[in-house]
Amino acid sequence: MRQILVFTTLAIAVMFMLTSGATAEPEYENPDLQLKFNWKEEGDMLSPQTKLPSDPEAQKTVQAQYTNNFGLAKTDRQPVNVGTWTSEPVEFDLAMSVNSFDIWWENIENGDDSCVWTISIEVNGAEVSNDESDCQDDGTELTKRTHNLATSVNLVAGDTIGINLLYEGWEDIKIYYDNATYDTGLNIVGKHNFFFAPSWSGSTVTIEFAEAWPVNWDTNLDGGYIMLMGDEMYMADNSKASVRDGNEYTISMSNGSAEVTSVIITWTEVSGNGIRLMMDYNTFDHTMGGNNTNGTVGKPALLTINLQKSAGLLGDDGGFLGLPGFELMIAIPAIAFVARKYRPN
Repeated sequence: MRQILVFTTLAIAVMFMLTSGATAEPEYENPDLQLKFNWKEEGDMLSPQTKLPSDPEAQKTVQAQYTNNFGLAKTDRQPVNVGTWTSEPVEFDLAMSVNSFDIWWENIENGDDSCVWTISIEVNGAEVSNDESDCQDDGTELTKRTHNLATSVNLVAGDTIGINLLYEGWEDIKIYYDNATYDTGLNIVGKHNFFFAPSWSGSTVTIEFAEAWPVNWDTNLDGGYIMLMGDEMYMADNSKASVRDGNEYTISMSNGSAEVTSVIITWTEVSGNGIRLMMDYNTFDHTMGGNNTNGTVGKPALLTINLQKSAGLLGDDGGFLGLPGFELMIAIPAIAFVARKYRPN
């Protein structure tokens, strides 16, 4: 009798899940996140994808243009087109704020603190903003300089965003980019990702999300840009994780709807307690004050999701009808942006 009751209960549960799933919009979070859109060497692309930490950086030498008066004096310097980097088409409509531009560079002559950058943001190849910014120092040391921007853009599905850069100076320079360390590119805030309810059932954890600009999450797993962490410094084995295409959803939004296709990542043999997902597009401090081993002390993950383990229909962990919840925490830079953006007058 008990077996019949259990079977009937499970059958009803399956029917409920199938019928409700066919009509109900999925539970999701769509937070403001600041993503780095990296200059990419291949195809002069602009992308959130970061190469593995062990992969070498790209380098670009820029020669200053001026009139050399018999080696006695330099006059009439001219702007030099460094290049244009453009994203893939965006997957769904998106309002974004281009907050800043980071660039790693060094002077390969004697040093020139009078040089100037002209930073142009483009949508579909057309310029939407143009900012001049001094080089900040003479470039005798290879460091990252950040140039503040304030460009808001509204993209529709299929649009691209890009950056064109001009350099004007008296001396030649070298730019470093497309590397986990040399992360030259744009810092852009927007609701780039939809995060759907994760699942922690028994020893299996599954997460699902959709991106405005999809990247390679097999690479990100290999790089440690996404991790499952737990109590007592437990870390799930990323080699036990797999990536697959997910589901197609229609998400209702204030200005219409978004058609999104998700990615699903599943970890098996997860044995820790207090599991949380830590996710980024580059390296981060996965210990936050602990024994860090990846050289990123004090840099939090872009977001952290605290997972709740499913409670089974019959009371066991990892049961059939567990309804997982999630508590999402965003890295401080994104929170600070939201606070500024929505501060009342």
